[in-house]
Amino acid sequence: MITMRLIGKDKIQPLLRSDNAGSKWLRAWVAELANANWKHPDDVSREFPNHRRSDDNSFIFPISNCSQEVCIKIALQQNIAIITGLQ
Repeated sequence: MITMRLIGKDKIQPLLRSDNAGSKWLRAWVAELANANWKHPDDVSREFPNHRRSDDNSFIFPISNCSQEVCIKIALQQNIAIITGLQ
């Protein structure tokens, strides 16, 4: 099985290393994404129903217990997710 390649983890490292309540959720999110095998945007919706889509390839994930959100672009056919930043 081909899994998702996650690029741009450096953008979330400060939050991952913090004792912030959202860091636990974010670590679990990274693990989930690294093992994802999504082929369609609906697959993302089933896995993370609280996300929002800003366009066909851009997704925004609210971080639980935190005021920030992770923004990513996903190339589903290539199994690549790129973290574009936090907002």
